[in-house]
Amino acid sequence: MKVDKLLIHLVLIVYFIITIFLSTYSYKLLIVFLGISVLIFFITKLRFEPFLSILLVAFILGLLLGLSPTNLIDSIEKGTGTLLGHLSLILALGAMFGKVLEELGAVDIASKKLINLFGVSKIQLGLLVAGMCISFSLFFDVAFILVIPIILSVARELELNKLYLALPTSIGVLSVHALFPPHPSPSIIVRTFNLNMGEVFLYGLIVAIPTAIIGGILLTNSKLIDIKPKKKTKFIDKTLFEIKNTTISPISSILLILLPVILITLPTILLNIPNVSPNAIAFLTVISNPVTALLISLVVAIAILMKSRDKKIFEITPILSSSIKNIAVVLLINGAAGGLKQVLVDSKITDEIVTLTSNLNLSPLVISFVIAAVLRIALGSATVAAITTLAIAESFISAVPYSPTFIMLSITAGSMFCSHVNDPGFWLFKQYLNLDFKTTFKTWTLGTSVASLIAFCIILIMTSLI
Repeated sequence: MKVDKLLIHLVLIVYFIITIFLSTYSYKLLIVFLGISVLIFFITKLRFEPFLSILLVAFILGLLLGLSPTNLIDSIEKGTGTLLGHLSLILALGAMFGKVLEELGAVDIASKKLINLFGVSKIQLGLLVAGMCISFSLFFDVAFILVIPIILSVARELELNKLYLALPTSIGVLSVHALFPPHPSPSIIVRTFNLNMGEVFLYGLIVAIPTAIIGGILLTNSKLIDIKPKKKTKFIDKTLFEIKNTTISPISSILLILLPVILITLPTILLNIPNVSPNAIAFLTVISNPVTALLISLVVAIAILMKSRDKKIFEITPILSSSIKNIAVVLLINGAAGGLKQVLVDSKITDEIVTLTSNLNLSPLVISFVIAAVLRIALGSATVAAITTLAIAESFISAVPYSPTFIMLSITAGSMFCSHVNDPGFWLFKQYLNLDFKTTFKTWTLGTSVASLIAFCIILIMTSLI
């Protein structure tokens, strides 16, 4: 039996056991897990339209979980609107910005710079480091959109499977997004627990670096995924890649690609300076918003493209229009996933999970991880899973014999677990890399699950040693 089929059978067996277990404790949890099973079956086996599949399951689950028709519609509209309000702007501006960067040759320059810096044999590590550095100040979707053109460019340049580069880089981006402030869930937990920021970043790095390397690079090169290049000659660094005949200098290319990161990060640093005037605070707050940062970066990139290519503004319009045609499907699917998440939140399914796990006689670390992981599977949102888990973790945080930072890391590690069809990140990875469902589950879903478990194992080891 092939490894991927063995994994699928193993997952189905575990899933069946979980379903039987849940049925003895809560009919609501049983309904949710069965609903998610039906959703996956619709999308993967029947190949039904994902947007309609998620929407139909959201309606059916809402009714079965006791929401009135009026409240159900309000939940779906609220969840869809909340997610799209942020994501539509990010995706549209990010797609346009990436397209202009490609037209300028900035992406090609950046990819060759990475190859020259790390060498062909260590290009996975180079992209992983780049992705993790970029994502420290950017949300997952923004960082992913910025790094994916570079991944695809490097893959073309070296004639490598794009997944060979995209999976470890994306796992690195996710690890930073889940474990570190200023991202939403770790920021809220740090503030609630009043944690020491030095400990958060020190312990976070000890967890994040091996998690990204093992869950990203080593997993990608293992037999579980088996996308390692067959030709070993691709890994012989014979010559450096030449950068020539470009309309923009290498330094300008790197600065332009990093401009959104700079615009988001620098104001955040300046806001911590004492005696900053209220007007300056308001201005810096607006600048540091990801939407504003991407918009400013896009305008700057368009100006450079017009000047370097001697183009009029109307000649740029077709380039911008073509860049956003492919994101419509992603937006619709993600919007429906947001609606499904809100239905589950409004039906108080999170209370059922918290009650169930709180009655188990387990370590606070295990409880924190398990609750966050189960919520992640059910809701799709890592942020909602982590913040909801925070509610029960507050009850035992004062009694733990180790640093509460480890509880925070356990929660955020659990929130990374098993990204699938109700998670916007799943669809970003699938659509931008043009993958089928089997490949996406075999790579992204497996990768997030392995990374989550690796992170938790490291946390357990650290608590036993410190």
